[in-house]
Amino acid sequence: MSELRGLDVALGRQIRERRIRAGLSLKELASQADLSPSFLSQLERGLARPRITSLHRVARTLGTTAQALLALEETKPYSLVRRDDPREVDHDIDKAAGTARSLVRDARFLTALEFRGVPTSFGQYYEHPGEEMLLVVQGVVEKDIDGEIIELRAGDCICFDGRVPHRSRRVSDEEVVAYLITVRDDARGS
Repeated sequence: MSELRGLDVALGRQIRERRIRAGLSLKELASQADLSPSFLSQLERGLARPRITSLHRVARTLGTTAQALLALEETKPYSLVRRDDPREVDHDIDKAAGTARSLVRDARFLTALEFRGVPTSFGQYYEHPGEEMLLVVQGVVEKDIDGEIIELRAGDCICFDGRVPHRSRRVSDEEVVAYLITVRDDARGS
């Protein structure tokens, strides 16, 4: 099994285990996350890969974060992700908008995503447990935090409570590279 396929299976297993612990049927979770039951079934079996928006809806319904669902069981005292690691998740609607790559493996308190490319228009708002920090390395990003628009340029960093509705968009022709770091509320106290 390729490593990429193994990651899809691990993600599906995480979703299925959390769904069962939450006492939800597949149809209930699909309905609450606004997904089709057949897609959710494929996702749980590692046969489909969700866009980040779908993964956020599943995570919110399960009371966790997309980053926590992407975490694997801890096997070593450290997390190592190489630059060619295939742990990518589609984000927003258009694949051309870019990719999000998980930078933390295993079950950690800290999760991080590397974004290469950001859509040019705002999508739907995200809300999730945990603190969030966004560091822009390249390009210009507008962050909409509950209706307040904040422009971020290379070197700018913003931190906020992930439960506050938020979304982002690119506002220049320059490619965006940004790092999103969150503290997982669901991992506290373990």
